[in-house]
Amino acid sequence: MSLRIVFTAFLTLFIFSSGCAKNHRVLINPSLPIHNSDIGKGLPVAVKVVDIRSSNVISKWQGGLKVRKFTVFSQGDLKDIFTIRIKQGLTKLGFSPKNFNSKTERVLKIELLNIKSRYQENIPRMNVQVKADVRATCQNQEKRLSKIFTSKKKRFDITPATFPNEKLLNASLSEIMGKIFSNPSLIACLVQ
Repeated sequence: MSLRIVFTAFLTLFIFSSGCAKNHRVLINPSLPIHNSDIGKGLPVAVKVVDIRSSNVISKWQGGLKVRKFTVFSQGDLKDIFTIRIKQGLTKLGFSPKNFNSKTERVLKIELLNIKSRYQENIPRMNVQVKADVRATCQNQEKRLSKIFTSKKKRFDITPATFPNEKLLNASLSEIMGKIFSNPSLIACLVQ
């Protein structure tokens, strides 16, 4: 009888501890909330994306009893994902996106500054906050324009089943894409 109790306690502890620390990978796939246009008139634009974040970690979260721990990473290289999306956005606006080289006179440089999510336990629910910062820089001959685009989104009283809240991360990054491609100063710099 006592051996059975010890075995059950050990098995319970093993199952509980194996579920304590988990790594989650989220699929970053922002949409392009812009309409097709011919404003770019086929002008070539070189695209350069730089990820200057200190790490690929989007979030680290620890439960109230400090038993459950989660780390959230992006699935795939964000530099590649953003390069594809930026080129698609430029194409939708009528530009002809190119790979970056030092001889291109028209360049759109995107720097990924920050992509973070924060979780707050509100048992039995959770609150989540997402913040992203991206710097877009247009370099066109002698003209240079740089602007930081930010998005903050919050959701309250969500079920823990939605963790790590991939949709909210993508909604925030989609908002930034929309801001970049609808910014009059940035577009004016690219078309000159």
